[in-house]
Amino acid sequence: MKGSTKPKKLRVSFAIFICSWFLLGYVSSAVVIGSNFIPSAEWLAWTNPLRVIVGSLSAALFVWVIWKGGAGMSKLKRVLGVIVGPFLGYFMGGSILFIWPLLLPLIAGDVVALPFTVHGLADRLGKNCYSAVTLEDTPFLVGQVCNVPDDIRSRLSPGTGVFVRGWGTRLGVYAHDLSLN
Repeated sequence: MKGSTKPKKLRVSFAIFICSWFLLGYVSSAVVIGSNFIPSAEWLAWTNPLRVIVGSLSAALFVWVIWKGGAGMSKLKRVLGVIVGPFLGYFMGGSILFIWPLLLPLIAGDVVALPFTVHGLADRLGKNCYSAVTLEDTPFLVGQVCNVPDDIRSRLSPGTGVFVRGWGTRLGVYAHDLSLN
């Protein structure tokens, strides 16, 4: 009797871990995308190998959960989940590593200016992102500063050095504005 409760406890613990992992990945992904947070080049370089590993493990875990846990789903939904799952899992897993630079400014942040290089200019990048400047060497959906005044944008071109100012730390900044080097 005792042996039968141990596998059940293990399954429950594993399910809690997986749900927590996906919730953490979802929350960090949503905050990174929606908050105009830009991680520093230093943080990105330092965590890049770890982001690849965590993202790959999350992608594999996501596919496994969909395939094993989707017994009640149709075969088409399971196959679609297995096709889309790796991308979603990789993105969410890689975003988990942004939790530290996201939360640190709330505790010990200050007004900072971090150096970046301009990748390009766009008139509109989203629903509320006009007059945008995209930055080099930043993750997908993260490296952009919105609503940059035209007098600054007119002097920018790809390769130009800029400072992104806002509330943050040396690990990242909640972008408020942009200035030339």
